[in-house]
Amino acid sequence: MSISPCHVSRFSLEFQLACACCRVKPNSDDIANIRRLLPLVNVPAFVELVIARHRIGPLVHAALKQLPPDALPSGLMAPLAAEARGNLFKALRAVRTHVLMDRWFKAAGIAWLPFKGCTLAQRYYGDVGLRQVNDQDLWVPEDKLEAARAVLASHGFTWDPRKTSWDLASRGPRHRRFLMGFHIEEQHLSAEYGRIELHWQLTNNFHLFKPTPEQLLQRADRIRIGLAGESLPVLNSIDLLLYLCDHGGRHCWYRLKWLADLPQLLDRETWQWDEVFERASAAGCTSSLTLGLALARDLFGWQPPAAVAHVLRATTSLPGASQVVQRALNAPNEWWTPQGAPPLGWWLRSLWSRTELTNWRAHLVVVRRLILTPADLRAIAFPDRLFVLYRLARPVLFLWRRFRGDAKTA
Repeated sequence: MSISPCHVSRFSLEFQLACACCRVKPNSDDIANIRRLLPLVNVPAFVELVIARHRIGPLVHAALKQLPPDALPSGLMAPLAAEARGNLFKALRAVRTHVLMDRWFKAAGIAWLPFKGCTLAQRYYGDVGLRQVNDQDLWVPEDKLEAARAVLASHGFTWDPRKTSWDLASRGPRHRRFLMGFHIEEQHLSAEYGRIELHWQLTNNFHLFKPTPEQLLQRADRIRIGLAGESLPVLNSIDLLLYLCDHGGRHCWYRLKWLADLPQLLDRETWQWDEVFERASAAGCTSSLTLGLALARDLFGWQPPAAVAHVLRATTSLPGASQVVQRALNAPNEWWTPQGAPPLGWWLRSLWSRTELTNWRAHLVVVRRLILTPADLRAIAFPDRLFVLYRLARPVLFLWRRFRGDAKTA
């Protein structure tokens, strides 16, 4: 059998060591690989890789702490320990923020659902400080968005409407509907509570992940979090696995931070795989699930049960999809930003045909997002009743911005 394009052995020694450190409780194979690789890696390059590039510094620190000090190279643990301490502070702040938001939203009559973040870390890492904290993701119903904004503003959060072009919504209901469909979240900032990513949808392509947030909330589990043991809603285990695979696939699994969630989740649950694949089929995300499971096998040595192994062998798209992920994982830190994005042809060839877009309806959603963007609405103002003119003017607007060199708004 040929080795997967994304098999861990195809990566640098530093990356291999990072993968070996991605379990909260390293198994015997992980420990053996860590001991084998530690003397061989470039320590500064490894530290940069796990902290800045892949954002798994706290998890790596916890794994390496289990080794005797004389087995650890000089200069390795100090920056990892500093990263872990700083992340623990942010994680505890996130827990406090989640507990308070639950109270705020309940008082305002707003249903909400946190996902990923500190609730995932609490449930599957067993320690909120082990998963790197960036923003705090949560969902509220679309018809409660204005009320949720008001709640956050009343507690000192600020947001910039121009980042999601929301200032254009005042032009009328057609402009507003377009913006609500084009964007799925916005960021709210607070010096005290951190950064909130407020979602009204979980994905921008319904045909790749069909469950609505309302459906996910209806079958959500609850966990206790914080010193007071507050009970918060969370995605149930199957929905979480499917969502993590969909989210990671949409981002080409660009960071090990997202991939590292999989061994924690897969190892801690007893899975009924017939039900998992049935749910994935209904959700329209079988391809992203199989890719995620294949990556867990190839990068972390997860041993798929016979039912999963059969599906992986039968999925002919996996080699191509794995090659896309390999390129993404090897790309520089700036690759995902607009300034560092690959050429359009690379995206079309590698992403559309090989990974996520498995049906014509999903392709159509992407094409519609390319046909019209908020930048077009900002370039010229049509009355709300003539919104259709934006689509007719799109080619001219696109060429005009290219002529100006304004690539970011193309």
